[in-house]
Amino acid sequence: MSYTTYLFDFDYTLADSSRGIVTCFRNVLNQHGYTDVTDEAIKRTIGKTLEESFSILTGVTDADQLDGFRNEYRKEADTHMTINTVLFLETKSVLLALKDAGAFIGIISTKYRFRIKELLDQHFPGNFFNIIVGGEDVKAAKPSPEGLLFAIKELHVTKAETLYIGDSTVDAATAKAAGVSFAGVTHGVTTAEELSKYPHWKIMSSLEELLEDDERPDNSKQSTDEKHPVADKASASRSDATPSPIPTPPAPRRRKMINIWQILILAILLWLSFEEGEDSNVFMWSFVLVLWYMLTIRRVIPDRVADFISPWWTPCKIRFRAFHIKIIRGKQVPVASEESNTCLNCGTVYAGSYCNRCGQSRNTPRYRLSNAFKNILGGFTNIDNGFGRTLLDLLYRPGYMIKDFIAGKRILYFRPFQTLFVLAALYIMAVQLVDPDALIKKEKDSPEVQRQEIIAAREQLQRRIENTEDPVTKEVLNLTIEKLNDQLKDLEAEDSTEIRKKDYTITLEQLQKQMKKTKDPVQKEVLAQTIESINQSLEKLEAENTTKKHNIVIKTGDDDNEDLIDEFVESSQSVGNKLKKMVHNTPFLQKVWNLLQGWGHGNKAFRIIATLPLFALATLMAFRRKKNNNKIRYNLTEHVFIQAYIACQILLLSIIVLPFNGSAAVSDLYELPLLVIFALFCLDYKQLYNYSWWRSFWTTLLMFFYSLILVVLFAIIVVGLVVAAVYILKPFL
Repeated sequence: MSYTTYLFDFDYTLADSSRGIVTCFRNVLNQHGYTDVTDEAIKRTIGKTLEESFSILTGVTDADQLDGFRNEYRKEADTHMTINTVLFLETKSVLLALKDAGAFIGIISTKYRFRIKELLDQHFPGNFFNIIVGGEDVKAAKPSPEGLLFAIKELHVTKAETLYIGDSTVDAATAKAAGVSFAGVTHGVTTAEELSKYPHWKIMSSLEELLEDDERPDNSKQSTDEKHPVADKASASRSDATPSPIPTPPAPRRRKMINIWQILILAILLWLSFEEGEDSNVFMWSFVLVLWYMLTIRRVIPDRVADFISPWWTPCKIRFRAFHIKIIRGKQVPVASEESNTCLNCGTVYAGSYCNRCGQSRNTPRYRLSNAFKNILGGFTNIDNGFGRTLLDLLYRPGYMIKDFIAGKRILYFRPFQTLFVLAALYIMAVQLVDPDALIKKEKDSPEVQRQEIIAAREQLQRRIENTEDPVTKEVLNLTIEKLNDQLKDLEAEDSTEIRKKDYTITLEQLQKQMKKTKDPVQKEVLAQTIESINQSLEKLEAENTTKKHNIVIKTGDDDNEDLIDEFVESSQSVGNKLKKMVHNTPFLQKVWNLLQGWGHGNKAFRIIATLPLFALATLMAFRRKKNNNKIRYNLTEHVFIQAYIACQILLLSIIVLPFNGSAAVSDLYELPLLVIFALFCLDYKQLYNYSWWRSFWTTLLMFFYSLILVVLFAIIVVGLVVAAVYILKPFL
């Protein structure tokens, strides 16, 4: 076959709906007194919009009246259309043959999509047609190419490999406006002579001619009459006298060869990428982006080289194309079985894949080693339903999978937040196997660790003093050792303060428990005095510690500013200390605070979920532009679920690369570098919004820019709330 994508008109091309159309028009026209309209006149309007058809048949031009005709027609069509529509004899066999050959099949019609599906669902599986574009899916009806171009874009095919098949001059004009090849079929009232006036590949009397092994026509002088004889003798004689060539489909525009200046730019960027230091990758990524851009607009391989590698490159290209189609389609829902089956659970006899009484699947095999492990795993984890399919799709078709899930295909996939929590648990398990010390490294800033590091550095400096003979170097090293000793003294003082605070806290908790148990009023009074004295000691320690930490002189050059800052610092310290004391003295609040701290520091899923609204809002802002001509629009809630799946994808890849890294960055949000995360977002948005790589790159960059702005705004709001809370709570505390 010459083409990979076959898009059909519906009425008079695939199906004969003339009886239903004439009945509906006749009922509406008779109700309004238009009884002189013939059936032939009604059939001549098939393929046009309902408003245009009624205007032609009645002469009415008022938009409101035509809209009323349309609504009445739709009510009539609900009753008479489907039962009076039949497929042409060869339609089903031709479509099945094209589908078996691996071609894309679609329908572009002015008829409503749901009406088309009512008939097709009786003859084909639900996923047989790759796309159906109805009258409600476009703003402008045929001959506007909007529907045809929309289908080409959705199927990710080119115009050169697309053939549009129709029965009327409206269909021919639509193909011409879209720049695609056209094949006419004379099922309807339009003659072959009328169709041949438009650019066409062939004019057929039956759809079976699509299956003929014809190549695309070249610039031969073969006349139209040689293949499609016309009844009109005058037309036949004209064809014999002056044979007219069959128009060829427009060939794809050939890209120019890369020129010397572009090669020079790439060479300079490549040289600069080798010369720049290890800490910078600016020129390397500039080279990659420029090369990427050149490949999209220029040819890099000469014609001789392309001809040499074509015999083995073409099969690879075909396989890659088949894989790309598989990526877009994903896992297809199996066709429901029409054979009768007896349910093993309730004994009901039914037809289909599931029992219509209890819901048990007809695929209920005996337990064997092949399915026992899956059953056991599902019993312990309850993650068997689509979990493996979700992980696999997140690796090679994440954007298409997310689009399917948001569109309603949710049985096949595991839900996003459940997937996120399961992957977070698997990540912790992987960290314990690969780098168990990473979970303990949170305490690396503790005084004991700092003390050990200072002692090790001091010993190393002392060894250098013993090995060096330069007096200046020795003096510098001695000064450094003195500073390290001062740091050790400060750490010991802080450590002793922390130990005293801990002792006071433990004693305070014991006294409070004892005070709750005792009933003697005298003993209660003594315990209360003791608790008050310990609280005063704790406050003194807190004050001393705060004074040491905040003993900083701020030079602003303005006494009023210095007073304001000092007042705010003192107020925030006072309010903070009193809030800490209140939380510490309330066991319930203390437990809640400890729980929140544990969630914030140790739960990766909790931290990832906290970032989802930020990325969701930034994505909504980046993709809200009017230039986004495709009809994909998601609200903020859907964007949150989209970001949850993207987070699952990044977390899954983090688990995969963890054994290769050998160490885990538990404190970071993800294990992957920022550039890799950016590339994953580009891939996801490209598949999700059907963007090109270049547009996806810039839109993703815009999304990250919006994210940065939102982070800054959030920080400003938090600081403002903290300042307001300090001044509001100060009089009460």
